[in-house]
Amino acid sequence: MEKTGKNTIHNSKMFNNWLTGLIEGDGSIIIPETHTTKKWYPFIRIAFHKKDLPLAKKLSENLKYGNIIEDKGAKNSILWTVNSQKELSDLIERLNGNMRTPKIHRLYKLIDWCNQDTKSQLFIKKELDLSPLESNSWLSGMSDADSNFNITLSNFKNSNYSVTREWRLEFAQKTYYGMDQSYWAMQISAFLKTNLLTKSRILEFNGVQKLYSSFIVVAHNKDSLKIIETYFNKFPLASTKFLDFKDWETCGKFTEFKSQDNRNKIIQIKNQMNNKRIYFNWEHLNIL
Repeated sequence: MEKTGKNTIHNSKMFNNWLTGLIEGDGSIIIPETHTTKKWYPFIRIAFHKKDLPLAKKLSENLKYGNIIEDKGAKNSILWTVNSQKELSDLIERLNGNMRTPKIHRLYKLIDWCNQDTKSQLFIKKELDLSPLESNSWLSGMSDADSNFNITLSNFKNSNYSVTREWRLEFAQKTYYGMDQSYWAMQISAFLKTNLLTKSRILEFNGVQKLYSSFIVVAHNKDSLKIIETYFNKFPLASTKFLDFKDWETCGKFTEFKSQDNRNKIIQIKNQMNNKRIYFNWEHLNIL
């Protein structure tokens, strides 16, 4: 996310596209069943891994709102929550017109609530954003929510080895208001010139086994890796996945020429990425 002159990033469309992708990935828009009860008010929340607490704090600092609490339902999760009318109105302005998934219908219900609450047409519902994925930072926000970077090192005889790098985005095959996730998932796979995959398995949720089906987009061939590297260098990630991406990108430079020294460097990189990371540098948050 490049700086925009005197305007700060968090007041820019680039930031709003990123925030929209993040909310469509790891966010929830909760609206009461009826408008007659005041027992609780609509709210928007984003789930973060605990290691991304600095990002959640930075979000609150820049927007000047948002409460951060521990997620009692998930061991390593925190929740960034907004529930006042003024704050929700600001988020609606930021999300409206930038959404790409069926979750837009949750935004529409929130708009209906706010318009009814104020007895005015405070907000007009905007359509899905159909602009090219490479034109803005939406995919960076979605990737901060649901993607990961992987490196696989395979050893062969005679000290030979192969290295496979992949970027992987996985999300549930949910249906919202009669709309499934396949159409925007296909947009991402088309952008990366790769295939859209599906996967089903039995997972346990709170002691109950359920069938979980998901869409998976994987960048792993030469062309798709180049596309994803170019994209994330233009529209940087903001979570700890920014650090994983930079390590993952560096690893790619060591795959061009095979040597024992480069193999050792790749192993060292693998051992400090993702869940193995113990050192966190948050300088990249200065761009937000």
